[in-house]
Amino acid sequence: MSSVNDALWQQLTEAEKADLLAQHAARNPATETPLLVESFADLVARDFPPQQFLVDGLIPAGQLIMLGGRGKAGKSWLVLQLIAAIDGGAPFLGHATQRGRVLYLALEDGRRRLNQRPKIMRWTPSADVDIAFKIGTFDAGGQGLAHIRQAIAARGYDLVVIDTLVKTLSGSADENNNTYMAAICNDLADMAHDSGAAILIVHHTSKQLVENPFDALRGASAIRNAYDVGMMLVRKHGEKEATLYTEARDFDLEDVTIRQIEGGAGWEYVGDASAVVRQRAGRVAADIVQLHGDGFTADELAELTGKTAHAIRASMKTAIKHGLVESRRVQLDGSRQWVDQFHLTAEGRQLWGRQL
Repeated sequence: MSSVNDALWQQLTEAEKADLLAQHAARNPATETPLLVESFADLVARDFPPQQFLVDGLIPAGQLIMLGGRGKAGKSWLVLQLIAAIDGGAPFLGHATQRGRVLYLALEDGRRRLNQRPKIMRWTPSADVDIAFKIGTFDAGGQGLAHIRQAIAARGYDLVVIDTLVKTLSGSADENNNTYMAAICNDLADMAHDSGAAILIVHHTSKQLVENPFDALRGASAIRNAYDVGMMLVRKHGEKEATLYTEARDFDLEDVTIRQIEGGAGWEYVGDASAVVRQRAGRVAADIVQLHGDGFTADELAELTGKTAHAIRASMKTAIKHGLVESRRVQLDGSRQWVDQFHLTAEGRQLWGRQL
């Protein structure tokens, strides 16, 4: 302490000194919290119960989950479908679920939209699902994080959905600031770990093309570092199918293909992540037949397209599997040779018509 500061300190009353010391301790909590050590051997000797799941093998209890995707990819439909499954104990994308209490922070959608969507899904929410459309900010002195912690303690929520992260930030927030976002996301992770509730954050992605879909998460890298389970919904414009990429700290996950239900009312499980690739290949084959006409052989289509006959046959095989193309075995005029000619099916014509 400098001589000037020391002189000022001596002029303070004992009450004023105590008040200043209390303020300093509040701003610097580490000064009041000693280092807590424990025996590593004792920790390893303990028996912890198995990890509990709200959605078997996908949504663990007591962990922070992030669902990312571009705008209008179908993220809000997916989380609403998850909430409905937890509410009723129904399967979610082919996974068994445990019934539980849910808090849904629908910060992007209004009351009218969320009045209609459950009706489209033919789901009537039970009294175990609560919803809120506004919350205090998670930064700039807002009480949003404290309010969630209090709500979990008071209501015993098993799942809290925050849709979306950006809607919890003040206008002055910088989501690219690692220090800033780490404080928020780590607080949410601690909240999940301490309470046993799963906390799911919905977040947007950037428009940049990246090899790893999780690298497209918008904002600071601290966001990705904080969550325990990550899910990324990736869908090409105009397609009903999407890939749900997944990653987790404590258990293995597989990427899957899901398809938007007719009318857009949620998603259904299709297969592993390669399924969407196979379906796209089938569409390409259907496009080739439509553009060049019915009744061509693989060799003829290869000559027309510049592809190899082997590649054409592989594409047609995929298209046939998905009911977009059919193969008709015919004998060439004046020859004993039989060949396969490819024709669009009614479904293939309908698909191609939708793409126009």
